[in-house]
Amino acid sequence: MAMPTALKALTFLFVLAVLAPDQSEGRHHHPDCPSFSCGPFRNISSPFRQASDPPGCGYQSYELVCGDTKATIHIDNVTYNVSAINDSGSYFWVVDADMDLYSSCPLPRWNRPPSKYHDGMEVELEPRSSSQACFLKCSREVKDNGMYMPVACLSTNDTYVYVLTGYGSMSMKYLEPSCGYLAMIPRPWDSSVPWYYAQLENASYVDVVKSMRIGFAIKFPFRYDRMSRSIKECLILQFR
Repeated sequence: MAMPTALKALTFLFVLAVLAPDQSEGRHHHPDCPSFSCGPFRNISSPFRQASDPPGCGYQSYELVCGDTKATIHIDNVTYNVSAINDSGSYFWVVDADMDLYSSCPLPRWNRPPSKYHDGMEVELEPRSSSQACFLKCSREVKDNGMYMPVACLSTNDTYVYVLTGYGSMSMKYLEPSCGYLAMIPRPWDSSVPWYYAQLENASYVDVVKSMRIGFAIKFPFRYDRMSRSIKECLILQFR
Protein backbone atom coordinates (compact mmCIF):
# COMPACT_ATOMS: atom_id res chain seq x y z
CA MET A 1 0.00 0.00 0.00
CA ALA A 2 1.35 3.43 -0.92
CA MET A 3 2.50 5.69 1.89
CA PRO A 4 0.16 8.73 2.44
CA THR A 5 1.66 12.02 1.24
CA ALA A 6 1.59 13.67 4.69
CA LEU A 7 3.23 10.67 6.35
CA LYS A 8 5.82 10.48 3.59
CA ALA A 9 6.72 14.14 4.08
CA LEU A 10 6.98 13.67 7.85
CA THR A 11 9.18 10.61 7.39
CA PHE A 12 11.38 12.54 4.95
CA LEU A 13 11.97 15.24 7.56
CA PHE A 14 12.84 12.54 10.08
CA VAL A 15 15.36 11.07 7.64
CA LEU A 16 17.04 14.46 7.33
CA ALA A 17 17.15 14.82 11.10
CA VAL A 18 18.76 11.40 11.47
CA LEU A 19 21.27 11.83 8.69
CA ALA A 20 22.33 15.40 9.45
CA PRO A 21 24.46 14.63 12.54
CA ASP A 22 26.82 12.55 10.40
CA GLN A 23 28.35 15.73 8.98
CA SER A 24 29.90 16.69 12.31
CA GLU A 25 29.96 13.29 13.98
CA GLY A 26 33.14 12.58 15.85
CA ARG A 27 34.77 16.01 15.33
CA HIS A 28 36.03 18.51 17.86
CA HIS A 29 34.91 22.14 17.56
CA HIS A 30 36.47 25.01 19.45
CA PRO A 31 35.95 28.74 18.84
CA ASP A 32 39.69 29.44 19.21
CA CYS A 33 40.84 26.85 16.69
CA PRO A 34 41.88 28.69 13.53
CA SER A 35 42.33 26.85 10.25
CA PHE A 36 45.92 26.45 9.09
CA SER A 37 48.07 25.65 6.06
CA CYS A 38 50.28 22.58 5.91
CA GLY A 39 52.52 21.77 2.97
CA PRO A 40 50.37 21.98 -0.19
CA PHE A 41 47.09 22.11 1.78
CA ARG A 42 45.18 25.25 2.80
CA ASN A 43 42.37 25.96 5.27
CA ILE A 44 42.86 22.75 7.24
CA SER A 45 40.67 22.29 10.29
CA SER A 46 39.38 19.56 12.63
CA PRO A 47 39.92 16.66 12.89
CA PHE A 48 43.48 17.74 12.05
CA ARG A 49 45.63 19.84 14.34
CA GLN A 50 49.16 21.19 14.75
CA ALA A 51 51.37 20.73 17.80
CA SER A 52 51.04 24.46 18.53
CA ASP A 53 47.21 24.35 18.63
CA PRO A 54 45.44 24.80 22.00
CA PRO A 55 44.10 21.70 23.77
CA GLY A 56 40.70 20.69 22.40
CA CYS A 57 41.56 21.60 18.82
CA GLY A 58 41.28 18.62 16.54
CA TYR A 59 42.39 15.11 17.51
CA GLN A 60 45.80 14.22 18.88
CA SER A 61 45.96 11.17 16.61
CA TYR A 62 45.37 13.45 13.58
CA GLU A 63 48.20 15.87 14.36
CA LEU A 64 50.10 16.94 11.26
CA VAL A 65 53.75 17.89 10.91
CA CYS A 66 54.01 20.66 8.34
CA GLY A 67 56.85 21.47 5.96
CA ASP A 68 57.09 23.90 3.08
CA THR A 69 56.11 21.31 0.48
CA LYS A 70 54.58 18.38 2.37
CA ALA A 71 52.41 17.35 5.29
CA THR A 72 53.13 14.23 7.31
CA ILE A 73 51.38 12.31 10.08
CA HIS A 74 52.80 9.82 12.61
CA ILE A 75 50.77 6.65 13.10
CA ASP A 76 52.16 3.95 15.40
CA ASN A 77 55.75 5.23 15.06
CA VAL A 78 55.54 5.25 11.27
CA THR A 79 55.62 8.50 9.29
CA TYR A 80 53.20 8.85 6.38
CA ASN A 81 53.06 11.56 3.73
CA VAL A 82 49.58 13.04 3.40
CA SER A 83 48.91 13.14 -0.33
CA ALA A 84 45.26 14.25 -0.33
CA ILE A 85 42.52 15.46 2.03
CA ASN A 86 38.88 14.92 1.09
CA ASP A 87 36.70 16.94 3.47
CA SER A 88 33.45 16.11 1.69
CA GLY A 89 34.22 12.40 1.87
CA SER A 90 35.67 12.62 5.41
CA TYR A 91 38.93 10.86 4.65
CA PHE A 92 42.55 11.56 3.75
CA TRP A 93 45.15 9.68 1.73
CA VAL A 94 48.56 8.55 3.02
CA VAL A 95 51.73 6.91 1.68
CA ASP A 96 54.52 5.50 3.87
CA ALA A 97 57.18 8.24 3.88
CA ASP A 98 60.10 6.06 4.95
CA MET A 99 59.48 2.90 2.97
CA ASP A 100 61.77 2.43 -0.01
CA LEU A 101 59.04 2.62 -2.63
CA TYR A 102 61.54 2.17 -5.42
CA SER A 103 62.78 -1.11 -4.00
CA SER A 104 61.57 -4.16 -5.86
CA CYS A 105 60.81 -5.90 -2.55
CA PRO A 106 59.25 -3.51 0.02
CA LEU A 107 57.34 -4.65 3.09
CA PRO A 108 54.51 -2.49 4.51
CA ARG A 109 54.68 -1.15 8.06
CA TRP A 110 51.00 -0.53 8.83
CA ASN A 111 50.34 -2.42 12.05
CA ARG A 112 46.81 -1.60 13.15
CA PRO A 113 44.38 -4.54 13.21
CA PRO A 114 40.83 -3.86 12.01
CA SER A 115 38.65 -2.24 14.67
CA LYS A 116 36.19 -4.31 16.67
CA TYR A 117 33.19 -2.01 16.83
CA HIS A 118 30.84 -1.65 19.77
CA ASP A 119 27.97 0.76 20.18
CA GLY A 120 28.98 4.30 21.06
CA MET A 121 32.70 3.87 20.48
CA GLU A 122 34.61 6.63 18.73
CA VAL A 123 36.78 5.20 15.97
CA GLU A 124 40.00 6.93 14.91
CA LEU A 125 42.48 6.23 12.11
CA GLU A 126 40.28 3.57 10.54
CA PRO A 127 41.21 2.70 6.91
CA ARG A 128 38.47 3.52 4.43
CA SER A 129 38.96 0.17 2.73
CA SER A 130 37.76 -2.97 4.48
CA SER A 131 40.14 -5.08 2.42
CA GLN A 132 43.69 -5.82 3.60
CA ALA A 133 46.76 -7.43 2.13
CA CYS A 134 48.22 -9.63 4.87
CA PHE A 135 51.83 -10.90 4.85
CA LEU A 136 52.60 -14.18 6.61
CA LYS A 137 55.91 -15.77 7.52
CA CYS A 138 55.93 -19.57 7.47
CA SER A 139 58.43 -22.18 8.61
CA ARG A 140 57.17 -24.62 5.99
CA GLU A 141 56.28 -24.18 2.35
CA VAL A 142 52.53 -23.89 1.85
CA LYS A 143 51.22 -26.10 -0.93
CA ASP A 144 47.78 -26.62 -2.46
CA ASN A 145 46.41 -23.35 -1.09
CA GLY A 146 45.60 -20.82 -3.79
CA MET A 147 45.14 -17.99 -1.27
CA TYR A 148 48.85 -18.02 -0.37
CA MET A 149 50.74 -16.02 -2.99
CA PRO A 150 54.52 -16.49 -2.60
CA VAL A 151 56.83 -13.52 -2.04
CA ALA A 152 60.08 -14.97 -3.34
CA CYS A 153 62.23 -11.88 -2.68
CA LEU A 154 61.45 -11.98 1.06
CA SER A 155 61.75 -15.75 1.44
CA THR A 156 64.87 -17.74 2.35
CA ASN A 157 65.87 -21.39 2.29
CA ASP A 158 64.07 -22.09 5.56
CA THR A 159 61.53 -19.24 5.75
CA TYR A 160 58.63 -18.74 3.36
CA VAL A 161 56.78 -15.44 3.01
CA TYR A 162 53.31 -15.21 1.48
CA VAL A 163 50.73 -12.48 0.92
CA LEU A 164 46.98 -13.01 1.19
CA THR A 165 44.56 -10.53 -0.35
CA GLY A 166 40.85 -10.04 -0.79
CA TYR A 167 37.85 -10.60 1.42
CA GLY A 168 38.69 -12.59 4.56
CA SER A 169 42.47 -12.36 4.22
CA MET A 170 42.73 -11.39 7.92
CA SER A 171 40.61 -14.29 9.15
CA MET A 172 42.31 -16.81 11.44
CA LYS A 173 40.54 -19.66 9.70
CA TYR A 174 42.86 -19.21 6.70
CA LEU A 175 46.04 -19.33 8.79
CA GLU A 176 48.18 -22.38 8.11
CA PRO A 177 49.67 -24.08 11.22
CA SER A 178 53.29 -23.24 10.31
CA CYS A 179 52.58 -19.55 9.62
CA GLY A 180 52.49 -16.36 11.65
CA TYR A 181 51.71 -12.70 11.09
CA LEU A 182 54.40 -10.53 9.47
CA ALA A 183 52.80 -7.33 8.12
CA MET A 184 49.65 -5.87 6.60
CA ILE A 185 48.46 -2.93 4.54
CA PRO A 186 44.96 -1.67 3.63
CA ARG A 187 44.15 -1.91 -0.05
CA PRO A 188 43.70 1.43 -1.86
CA TRP A 189 40.20 0.56 -3.05
CA ASP A 190 36.94 -0.68 -1.63
CA SER A 191 33.51 -1.66 -2.88
CA SER A 192 30.19 -2.65 -1.38
CA VAL A 193 29.47 -4.90 -4.35
CA PRO A 194 30.07 -8.55 -3.33
CA TRP A 195 31.27 -9.69 -6.75
CA TYR A 196 34.01 -7.06 -6.65
CA TYR A 197 35.82 -8.99 -3.94
CA ALA A 198 36.47 -11.77 -6.43
CA GLN A 199 38.75 -9.36 -8.33
CA LEU A 200 40.84 -8.85 -5.19
CA GLU A 201 41.34 -12.53 -4.45
CA ASN A 202 44.79 -13.97 -5.06
CA ALA A 203 46.42 -10.71 -6.15
CA SER A 204 50.13 -11.17 -6.74
CA TYR A 205 52.88 -9.51 -4.71
CA VAL A 206 53.57 -7.28 -7.72
CA ASP A 207 49.96 -6.01 -7.51
CA VAL A 208 50.31 -5.39 -3.78
CA VAL A 209 53.53 -3.39 -4.30
CA LYS A 210 51.66 -1.21 -6.80
CA SER A 211 49.01 -0.50 -4.18
CA MET A 212 51.69 0.27 -1.57
CA ARG A 213 53.08 2.95 -3.85
CA ILE A 214 49.60 4.45 -4.25
CA GLY A 215 48.91 4.43 -0.52
CA PHE A 216 45.47 4.19 1.08
CA ALA A 217 42.69 6.29 2.58
CA ILE A 218 42.00 6.80 6.29
CA LYS A 219 38.64 7.96 7.62
CA PHE A 220 38.05 11.00 9.78
CA PRO A 221 36.98 10.09 13.34
CA PHE A 222 33.44 8.79 13.64
CA ARG A 223 31.18 7.41 16.34
CA TYR A 224 29.84 3.94 15.73
CA ASP A 225 26.15 3.53 16.50
CA ARG A 226 24.74 0.25 15.25
CA MET A 227 21.11 1.11 16.06
CA SER A 228 21.28 4.53 14.39
CA ARG A 229 22.87 3.11 11.26
CA SER A 230 20.23 0.38 11.00
CA ILE A 231 17.44 2.97 11.18
CA LYS A 232 19.11 5.12 8.53
CA GLU A 233 19.55 2.20 6.15
CA CYS A 234 15.90 1.20 6.57
CA LEU A 235 14.62 4.75 5.95
CA ILE A 236 16.86 5.30 2.95
CA LEU A 237 15.67 2.06 1.35
CA GLN A 238 12.04 3.11 1.89
CA PHE A 239 12.58 6.25 -0.20
CA ARG A 240 14.28 4.53 -3.14
